[in-house]
Amino acid sequence: MRKRDDILQAAERLFYENGFHTTSTDQLCQEAKVSTRTFYRYFPSREILTEAVMAARQQRFFEGLHSPDHPQAISQLFLLLEQWMREYGASGCFFIKAWGEYAREDVRLSALALDFRYALRRYIASCLGSSDAALADTIWILFEGAITSALITGPEAASRAGKAALFLLAHGKEQS
Repeated sequence: MRKRDDILQAAERLFYENGFHTTSTDQLCQEAKVSTRTFYRYFPSREILTEAVMAARQQRFFEGLHSPDHPQAISQLFLLLEQWMREYGASGCFFIKAWGEYAREDVRLSALALDFRYALRRYIASCLGSSDAALADTIWILFEGAITSALITGPEAASRAGKAALFLLAHGKEQS
């Protein structure tokens, strides 16, 4: 299983940095330090590899979140985003990059790329309970905007967006 994990980690990094289609199997094998034969034993196709990378990345991100009923769930969401951008890069969203490359050629992979967005939106809505769908969407937009803003301002964009989200939450509670 270690070699499979090495391939997944190498693919995630290379896909994020270079793109899904421009990353060659040779690059993946070299980065993961595996033979082509080993590579294809674990991932018989590029699509299977891409799906596995997206699933692993989404799972890791969601494992870093608090449960939706935790009082610091929204705060943790933005802290985690900033940590991820510091660790993995602030060059845009991995899933949007995947969607952009697969949207016109692979319906399944493009849908899986958007699944992260849907899951994140549901998570934020469940953090707020049934209180305010518009507020949940606003916080989701802050999250999305932080990813894009980080291209210019760096990972600190997540911290600033998190502060704005907490302000909106506090303001919303005052209005109730």
